Order: sequence, then C-alpha cells, then structure tokens
Amino acid sequence: MKILQINDMAYEAGGAEKSVRLIADGLTDRGHRIEVVATDHQADGRKLFADHLVPAITGSAPARFSKKLWHREAYRQVRTIVDDFDPDCIHLHTIGLYSPAVLAATASRPRILTVHGPEDWTLKLLRWNLPTATRAEGLSAADRARYAYLRFVQRPAYRARLKHVDRILTPSRFFAETVRPDVGSARTYVVPNGIERVLAAAPVRRLDRILFVGRLERVKGVDVLLRAFRTVVRANPDARLVIVGDGGDRAALEAAHAGLVATGQVRFTGWLTPAEVAGEIAEAAVVVVPSLWPENFPTVALEALQAGRALVASQVGGLPELVGNDNGVLVPPGDVAALADALGGLIGQAERLAQLGAGSAARAGRYDIGLFLDTLEHHYEEVSA
Repeated sequence: MKILQINDMAYEAGGAEKSVRLIADGLTDRGHRIEVVATDHQADGRKLFADHLVPAITGSAPARFSKKLWHREAYRQVRTIVDDFDPDCIHLHTIGLYSPAVLAATASRPRILTVHGPEDWTLKLLRWNLPTATRAEGLSAADRARYAYLRFVQRPAYRARLKHVDRILTPSRFFAETVRPDVGSARTYVVPNGIERVLAAAPVRRLDRILFVGRLERVKGVDVLLRAFRTVVRANPDARLVIVGDGGDRAALEAAHAGLVATGQVRFTGWLTPAEVAGEIAEAAVVVVPSLWPENFPTVALEALQAGRALVASQVGGLPELVGNDNGVLVPPGDVAALADALGGLIGQAERLAQLGAGSAARAGRYDIGLFLDTLEHHYEEVSA
C-alpha cells in the first residue's frame, strides 16, 4: 500500500512524533511505500524524518488568526503532495499547524486520524491548549478570550470537515471517550501505541534513583515533583532525582531548586538521544509521570514497562490504563504530599521495587510494535477498501 503520514512536527519533539517515525519505519520494512509530511516549525538544525516540509503558521497576530482558520499555502502544498503521491490511505496525526485546510486538501482519499493529545476541536480538552490552564485561580483574561475563539470559531471550522474522516484512532480509552462527542462513536477506535523493544527487564541497580523524562512545562508537573522530592530527600538523603528534557520552564525550575542541584541530589540533563534516555531508565528505580494535564499514552511509561520499572503517575488521562496496583502508584495530579508519600514509600525498598517491576514487565508485551503495526494495517486496508 501507499500510505501518507501527516504530522505537525518533522522531528521527534515528543510521543506523537516518535509514533509517526516508528509507523513510517515499520511499515516501510513491511514493504509498504510511506511518505511523511510535516511543517517546518522549529525544523532548523534538527534531525528530520519527514519527506516533505510545509510552511507552518507564522506572521503577525492578525495573519496567524487568519491562517488558523485557513492556511492557504498549506492547502496548496498538501494537495499537490497528495495528487503526486496518490496514496491508498492518509494517516493524519497532529494537524494544528496546518489549520482545517489540511482536511480539505486530503478529502479525496480514505483517511484515518489519530488523536495524540488536546487539539483545537476537542471540546472537553480545549482548555489544555491554553498557557494558564493549570492555574488554581482559573484562566487569565487573555486565555478566556482565546478559549472563546477556540470554542466558537476554530472548533466549528475543524468539525465541519472532521465528519468526513473515515476513522478516528486514540491510544487510550480515556481519549476515545473524551472525543466521541466530537466525532461520534461509530468510527472511533482504541489503538494503544506500540514501541520498539529498546530495553529488557532487569533488576534495579540503584534503589535511590527517581527519573522524570519529558518537556519542562507547567502541564508536566515538574515543579510539583521537585517540591515533593524536597520531602523525600529529608527522609532519604541518598535519594537522587534525574530530570531529562528541556523546555520554557527549565531555567525557572533550576533557579527555584538551586540548592538541590548544587548538592547533586537533582540533576537536569537537558534533551538526550533515545539511547541515552534508555540508559537513564535502566539506571532508575522509579519512573515518575507527575502530569497535571490529561496525558494520552506517554512513551516514557511504555519504555518503563519494558525495563521492568515501577511507575508513579498522576491519576489523569490515559495513565491509569498503564499504571495499576501491580506495577506502580497513582496519585492525584498536583498533590505534592501524595506524590512525596508515593515516592518515599518506594525508594530503597528492594522487594517492593522488584514486585512492581515484575508487574511492569508483564504489561510490556501488550505494546509491542508488531501488534501495533498489525492493527494499523488492518485499519488502512478496511478504509481503503
């Protein structure tokens, strides 16, 4: 089959991009012909996996406002790519940097859309597109105005065209239930992500090491984690926290917790290669996902399952589908005390860590890349038929 993959980003910025790259590589190995389309957003100097780059939405505020509703250049270029490649099926992923124009440009072919996270059309998740979504006092005045724009202008522009997409896929049951009111139940399917086998389950070597991997943004709950770790380290002075990733909040987080950084109890690594991330997971005792927003199906959690590592995660989004009593602990999002208790109850506890690690390893087979690709091929064949 000829399958066109379309995504916002052309490099591995997160789980959605990693999934697109794995799909493209895996299906190519199976003999399919795959091409990937992405925008040029932040593409300079990156290792890109896309075959085609389309201009992202840029310009002045009025220009961006206009392009968010209809990005003419994206429509023209995607339409040309579709006509030239003539795919049997188009798989859409994140599409916010194209505007609804990408749905018009692909309308001539069978299409599948995977929902990787909050989008401009997902009503129940709409507020998570806004910078102040996590504030206890609610949205800022500017974000309240933007929310109204998203809900009453942007969302209808997408929904008018989404109804013609053949199937909607979501990695988690939570996201399926969340978006069904937007797109309907009959064409919504749960397809858990699969990942490469990069780690083998192995005994924990460092009983005192906690690991976070992700973007350093407020919605990821890193500040909550660092405040919880202050409590943990008072009772467990040998505990260490490794924070892998980068983002707009990194400087502020390092400054706010400079004392822990200075003593070596907290280490910020910045972005690491996939192999380096795998190495950090192998050295960890506990992998923590303290997100404030509704995570869908984070890749780091799947990698922790492969490595046989205990997970501590927020009870939000799709995380309860990956973490249970057999392999970790769930805590309320944003609850510093509960997170500190969960981490403190695991650090140094060899028997407990081994028990939960075995639970994670037992779950890992459900997310094999081969099973994932088998399921996608089935959907591609059905919609193209």
